[in-house]
This record gives sequence, C-alpha cells and structure tokens, in this order.
Amino acid sequence: MKQFFLFTFIFLLPGFGSAHVGSPNVFFEGQAGAWPLRVIVRPPAVLPWIAQVDVRAAVNGVTNIWLQAILFEAGKERGPAPVKAVAVAGETNLFNGALWLLRAGSYSIEVTVESPAGRGTLIVPVNSAATKRPTMPPWLALLLVVLALLLFGSAVWLAGAAARDCGLAPGESSTLQANRRASVVTFVAALILGVGLCAGALRWQRMDREFRNNALYKPLPVAANISTNGTLKLLDLKALPSNNGSSGWDILVADHGKLMHLFLLREPDFNAFAHLHPVRRDNQTFQNVLPPLPAGRYQLYGEITHENGLNDTLTATIHLPAPTGRPMQLAGGSNMLNEVFCQSVVAPPGNAPQPFALDADDSWHLGTGIAAQQSASSPMMGGWRLLWQNEGDLIENREASLRFALFTPEGARAELQPYMGMLGHAVVRRSDGEVFTHLHPLGTISMATQELFERRELGVEILGTNRPSMTSQRWAANNVARGNEVAFPYAFPRPGNYRMWVQVRTSGRVLTGVFDLKVKPAR
Repeated sequence: MKQFFLFTFIFLLPGFGSAHVGSPNVFFEGQAGAWPLRVIVRPPAVLPWIAQVDVRAAVNGVTNIWLQAILFEAGKERGPAPVKAVAVAGETNLFNGALWLLRAGSYSIEVTVESPAGRGTLIVPVNSAATKRPTMPPWLALLLVVLALLLFGSAVWLAGAAARDCGLAPGESSTLQANRRASVVTFVAALILGVGLCAGALRWQRMDREFRNNALYKPLPVAANISTNGTLKLLDLKALPSNNGSSGWDILVADHGKLMHLFLLREPDFNAFAHLHPVRRDNQTFQNVLPPLPAGRYQLYGEITHENGLNDTLTATIHLPAPTGRPMQLAGGSNMLNEVFCQSVVAPPGNAPQPFALDADDSWHLGTGIAAQQSASSPMMGGWRLLWQNEGDLIENREASLRFALFTPEGARAELQPYMGMLGHAVVRRSDGEVFTHLHPLGTISMATQELFERRELGVEILGTNRPSMTSQRWAANNVARGNEVAFPYAFPRPGNYRMWVQVRTSGRVLTGVFDLKVKPAR
C-alpha cells in the first residue's frame, strides 16, 4: 500500500547522471568577472527536489550573489527567475542558495556576483539525475494506509446503502429484498475496488521496476576486449545494446580535446594505472593502442560528454595479457632504480580510422601509493618528486583544496606545463570502488559541457568543434606563471581509505604521483 502512493513521484523521475561514481556533488573554481569563486553544488538524489549551492568568494566586497538553474533544452529565456543567495552566519564571504531541479537533464547554474565595483557571471554545468528511490517516513505511510482503508470501507458502505435505499419511499423501512440487494452490491463494490487496488499496486511495481532498471542513474557497462592487428594489440570498447536510453556515441563533444577519457586500474592492489584517450571508430566502438601494462585484471572507467551537455561514466573489467614489444611513439626513458615507472608518449599521432599509435596525451604508471601526510612526497620517474602540501585531517563532506608541488631530481621547483589545457589531472578512488572521481584544478565539471552553455549564451554555434575552445583558452591564460603548484577542489563524500593519482606535465613528459589518503567521518 505504501508503494502504491509513491507511483506519482516515480513517474517524474527519468534520468541521466554525472560522469562520476559515488561522488554526486559538483565542485568548480573560476572567475566571475574579477571575482574568484569556489562553487559547490549538491544536487538532490530524487527529483523534483532542491539543490543546495554554496558560493565562496576569495576576495572581500561581494554584496549579492544570484543563482539561476537553466535546463539545456529550455534555455535561459524559459528558465525560472534568479534566486538570491544568503550570507552564511559565522562565515566569511560564503553564500548559500537553494534551487529547484524539476527533471533529469543537463542544467547550467548561472552565478552572478554583485559588488560596488560591478558585476560578474560564471556558469557551472550540473547533470541532474535520480540516484536513489524516493522514501516515505513510516508515520506518513501508516497515515496513508489508515486513510486508504477508511476510504475503501466508506466507498463499499455507501454503495450498499445506496442500493438498499434507492427503491424505498421516504420514511419507509428496508425490506428483505432491499437488504439482499444491498448485500450483493456491497460484495460487488468491494470486489471491484479490491481489483482496482491490486491493479494499481501491480502498475506501481511495474513502474518501480522500470525506474530501477532504466531511469535510476548508474554507470553504463560496456564490452571491453583485446584484438590484434599484426603485432599491435588494441583495446576495443563497444556499447552494449542493453544500455536502455543510450543514444550511442555519435553525438559526443570533445572534453579537454578528447572524445573519451579512459582510466585502467589493475586489481587487487591498484599499483598499475593508465590514462588513455581512445579513437572513435563508429557510433558503437572506440579503440586504443594497448600500452605495455603488466598482465592482470583491470577495472575500466570511461568518461564521455554528449552534445546536449550530459555526461556518462562507462565501466568494464578486462584481463590484460602480458605485454610484448613496444608500441609506436613510445619515448625512451630510464628506469634504473626499478622503483617507479611512469611513461607517456611525446609525438602527436594525428587522426586515423584505426589507432596505429598511442595518443600524444596517453600515460601510464606503475608504483605504490605514499601515505598522504605533511611533507610526504611521491617518487616519479627520473627522480622527480610530487610533494603533498595539505595540513590537518581530511574529513567527510568537508571542502578542501588538495594541493601539490613538483620538484626536480635536484630538489628545485619544477615548472608545470599545461596537460590537456590544465595544470594537472587527478583521479580519486575509494578502496572499495564506491567512489571514483576525475578532478581538475577547476573542479569536477566537464569543460565541454560548460563551453556548450557558454556558446549558447553568446549565440555561437554549439557544434563548431574546429573552433578554439573558449574555456580552454581562458584557463590556459589563468594557468600561466603558476610555478610548480597545482590544487584540486574537492570534498570526499564518504569516510574511508582512498588512493589518488595526480598527473602533471613538465619538460614535455607526463608524470604521475600516487598518494594514499585516509578520510575521517564527520562528527
């Protein structure tokens, strides 16, 4: 009976989701005009419901902040009116606002800053999706059951009373025939209403099953296999026909210049890691040259962005064979200490109907994690080291800036170079796999999605893939003269043990540092 009253809510919950596993909150650091902001969006788990938005200004002088949630399909002209965020008591330059997300889809949260010096605006893309079934408080469920029984009994009694008294004159007592007629009608009414309730319950169960199987967001499984072309080993990824609602891979846009970001992590110790960028063969297939990773069972996580701004996370497991030979375009390098091996290619491969070489930004790493504590450093190939610069404990759901600094083998500060438009990329995974997140210095958002919204706001063609990236150009400018430091805004959604892979580029080579983090529960 409880479930029967939920079907109207379930009906409103078709869904897509973000390109992360177990980490639904959205983090973004950027500029709204002259004002640097950190924005955290906490989307609701069920729809329609309220998203909480925190905006922290890095400078003083902000007087008002306005928030507006705009659905991609609707556009700003048909969006709701902006909502004013309120200053949080006891905090400095922190504002909070609540926005209704009415349905699943790709939203842009437009943040407008006002101060005596002027106004500024930035856009934060958010994928709205149902991530859990709606629940009902026990007291409300009991109340609805009691009311339903009362309505059922009243309807049956009214039907019997009407049948008994319909043929009687005013003031006339009921007859034996009238009472028999009332009994028959009462039985028939109870039967009809009972069948109707059963049919409604069955319909709800069918809708609930459809919701759990197709509308409740979960990462999309894909088929992963190894094929050969001569001596070349290729990693093949194919969309599964069982992915209901998936429109295939023919309407993708490039994020950081790549149609797909693919991560491989070897089980059970996760001491082998690869960040690859497969070539799309058709709307159901991606391929990548397989780097010389050690044999074993690997978890695969892929990230893609559709042209409507929605992101998907792809998952699979695969057994990789022992490597043979050396892939093309693999740059030479020494590994004399045999402690850490980190490799990336240096020659641009160009486009081809089939990948015959590694992508210029593909990289992989073999090495154990270093406990993240004050002044801890992770060794990299060639003697380079990545220093952990955070102090204090990491706490569940507490915003943090995960900061790192790169040093040369001689101990000097190393100059960071842009890696796919960013000063760094990072991957965070909880030990049980319940959380997996791809981070950038600007946060967890998809730059491709952000650019889709920005282009539409400016009236620029959305699908102009040959045009220079507006977002990439802006962030490339902001990345200049940042020295050897990089930071990633994030808040760990659950306590537990995590491993974090941090990738930076220097001297044309991508290097990877690995840290083991312990996140404490919030009190």
